[in-house]
Amino acid sequence: MAEVQVGGGGGGGVVLQGRRPLAEYAAELEALSESVRAAPPLRLRPLVQACHHALAFFDLLGVEAAFWKTEYTERLVELERASEAVGTAEELVDRDVAAGRVTATGTHSNNLVRVKRGIELKRALFQLMLAQLQRPPAVVSFDGLVSMAYAAVFARYHDKNVQSTVADSICAIPVKSISDFFATINETHESAAAEMHKYIEAANGVISYIDELFASRGLSSAF
Repeated sequence: MAEVQVGGGGGGGVVLQGRRPLAEYAAELEALSESVRAAPPLRLRPLVQACHHALAFFDLLGVEAAFWKTEYTERLVELERASEAVGTAEELVDRDVAAGRVTATGTHSNNLVRVKRGIELKRALFQLMLAQLQRPPAVVSFDGLVSMAYAAVFARYHDKNVQSTVADSICAIPVKSISDFFATINETHESAAAEMHKYIEAANGVISYIDELFASRGLSSAF
């Protein structure tokens, strides 16, 4: 986990010391996407390694995000443990198919889908941020963009109580503007835009691969 400190930065929140988590995450995901496109199947260990970079972003969301960080970390840990016995996403899903428990809570397939959805959430957020950058000055706050991304990706899978809790957590995000967000992750507007484009392109490849994996088994990943 990145070393962090409280204070500093434009938003008065967490500042990552010498880290560029967006650039690191985009690079790892790009390598994974290129690898699975050139030589499938999708290997679990590189997927987990890439998604570990997402943990740094939870610290930017304030103490209210601690629960979501813990849940996400647990899913990554479970997939990492699974990778010791099952090398690929294909093997992982096929084992759950054979056991008739693909969609059950806590299965490896369930964890894979949740991790994929985390990739989708950040893709949606970065797409929204890029759209804002193209028509300055930005008219939507950073927490507003996070709320829009959540609504697009996760809200349909959560009941009203969970949605309300998430909404409260998003309102408490200490980073309030896109510029503040870029400052906390050590990026300029220009460098962040380049990394977000890279992330989105890589995410498209990984997300499509996982969706097609489930579809090839007659399954949907929308659970």
